[in-house]
Amino acid sequence: ELRRHFTRQRGRALREQPELQGKVVVQLTIAPTGEVTDVRIVSSELNDAELERKLVARIRMFRFEDKEVEAMTTTKPIEFFPA
Repeated sequence: ELRRHFTRQRGRALREQPELQGKVVVQLTIAPTGEVTDVRIVSSELNDAELERKLVARIRMFRFEDKEVEAMTTTKPIEFFPA
């Protein structure tokens, strides 16, 4: 489920900027309700603060399936390659 959300987001960004290249590592926390409660950029090779801001805002809108588990914090690399 996590991979599907990130693959879609990467595709959107590449459609807007086909020359985009680099890796971004994000850390996100997902509540048991499926809501993303925290997102931050751990590292980025994009050198594009506006795109990074949009990426964080979009990830905050992700909704995952409800799970009967504790909140989960994970780190996810997203790699962008020119189209």
